[in-house]
Amino acid sequence: MNKMLIVVGVGITVLILNAVAQDGAEPRQGPPGGGGKPPTPPIEAALDANSDGTIDADEIANAPAALKKLDKNSDGKLTVDEYRPAMPRPRADR
Repeated sequence: MNKMLIVVGVGITVLILNAVAQDGAEPRQGPPGGGGKPPTPPIEAALDANSDGTIDADEIANAPAALKKLDKNSDGKLTVDEYRPAMPRPRADR
C-alpha cells in the first residue's frame, strides 16, 4: 500500500511539474524557409549579384541597373515596401 501511494504521488508530482513548465508558447522557429539564417534583404540581394556576401567593384558599377530591378511600380523611385524584406505572414492556425 505504501509503495502504491509513493508511485501515485510521484506520478502526480511529475504531471504537475510538467504542466507548470509549459507556458503555452509555441516553440521558437527560425526565419521563414528554415535554416536558421535570416533572409537576405532585397537591396543586398539585388546588389550582391554573385551572393558572396561582398559587393565588389563590378557590382558597385552595376548598382544603378540592379537597383532599378527593385522598382516594382517603375516610377523611378525606391520606396520602403520595395527595398525592405516582406514581413512574414502570420500562420493561419493562430
